Amino acid sequence: MGLFSYLDWVIVILSLVLTAGAGYAVRKYVGKLSDYLVAERGMGMWVGTASLVSTEIGIITYVYFAELGYAAGFSAFVIALIAGIAAYCVGRTGFVIKHLRELEIMTIPEYIQKRYTRGVRMLAGCLMAFGGALNLGIFPKLEASFLNIVLGIRMEHLPVTMAVLLTVVLVYTAAGGMVSLIVTNYIQYVLLSIATVVVTVVVLYSVGLSKIANAVHVHMGSTGFNPFTSHELGTAFIIWQVAISFASMTTWQSIAMRSFSSKDTATGKKMFSLTSILFVGRGVIPMLWGIAALAFFGSHMNHKDALAHLLATILPHGLLGLMVAGMLAASLSTYSGYLLAWSSIISQDIVTPLLRRQLSEKGKLLLTRITVICLTVFIMIWSLVYKVPGPAYFYLNVTADLFMAATFISIVAGVYWKRSSTLGAYLSFIFGAIGAFTFFLHISPISAGLCSFGFAVVGQWAGSMLRPNRRVTVSKEGVRA
Repeated sequence: MGLFSYLDWVIVILSLVLTAGAGYAVRKYVGKLSDYLVAERGMGMWVGTASLVSTEIGIITYVYFAELGYAAGFSAFVIALIAGIAAYCVGRTGFVIKHLRELEIMTIPEYIQKRYTRGVRMLAGCLMAFGGALNLGIFPKLEASFLNIVLGIRMEHLPVTMAVLLTVVLVYTAAGGMVSLIVTNYIQYVLLSIATVVVTVVVLYSVGLSKIANAVHVHMGSTGFNPFTSHELGTAFIIWQVAISFASMTTWQSIAMRSFSSKDTATGKKMFSLTSILFVGRGVIPMLWGIAALAFFGSHMNHKDALAHLLATILPHGLLGLMVAGMLAASLSTYSGYLLAWSSIISQDIVTPLLRRQLSEKGKLLLTRITVICLTVFIMIWSLVYKVPGPAYFYLNVTADLFMAATFISIVAGVYWKRSSTLGAYLSFIFGAIGAFTFFLHISPISAGLCSFGFAVVGQWAGSMLRPNRRVTVSKEGVRA
């Protein structure tokens, strides 16, 4: 296994300095909260597309998709296909995102207050903050483990790698917010694109497509090619993925913030349509790398570490540095986007309503930045103490469903069903969270995920039928009878 050369280190360090420096340099353009969270709603189509893709791809993405490829073979491709179809449908129709963008909100719970009540907003904010923090909480350990293997660093130094990674993120996230994210996304997108294409060529050349296909056939048989019969996936899993893909495209805060930041609704729709094919590639490429690791090493490897060992083995010096630089750039974007998303909810939808008074623009900005720092400390600790049971992808989906299933159902009902009521929203969030939480009671992640969506629908329907609200419309100013 090769170790990093001086050339590799130079490439990585220069990319980090360039990214962090560019993000920190734009801090002077952040003077108020709307600059920090939604970049004063000035994001264009091409910038938004690059920003959206970069934020939703990081080292963690490569690790969990490669892990699925290693375990499920070509059957795992169905996940990427579903995500691409969901993004395209949302972009073409404006499903949910058109309405939310027209309201000029900055967070998803902000709409929930406009449509329901402040109490529902705070409940949604608490669940989002809790689920989002648990979701983000496994990123540092998995990514640092990947980096340590590739860089040749001993695992006993894992906390140091994690701390360095998170410190770099804080430099420009806490300083420049969404403005920093948009600027650095350009750098990250270029590095990521080059590294991904080149590494894919090298992987295919080194392992061979026929050997990859044969490995799936030998180790998995027909289940490695058919997701409906796959031991790892199956029909119930596919149904869950359809639900969670549409939910994430419309109500996942870090994705929704791109829609909120777009210049207008038409730009936001085009952004999602363009991104759809990239979402397919985002899943298929690392899954293919994971299958290549199966062909190269056999089935005895630790699923989560297989990709790191493969790349460290087959990539030459220089290219190894480029690959790590591209992945690091992508991870910085992911961390920044997620920290910004969850901190904005904690500060704007939980803390601020509890204060029962209006903060100044500087006060709101300071509160959000403090929240970013506190959230970073939490995910560092959680990543060190928690061991992920089973595939990381399943854990990430279930923790998202602690809030996302009910958020999706409540917002869809709020936008398209006039009878949707406050009681329905309360019950939807409570029931949906209970459904997802069964995962921590040793229920399978697929069952927990489906329960979350099913319970959320039942709660919304039952509460709205028992106690409907008056007929309402929602505008930028709030709810009107």
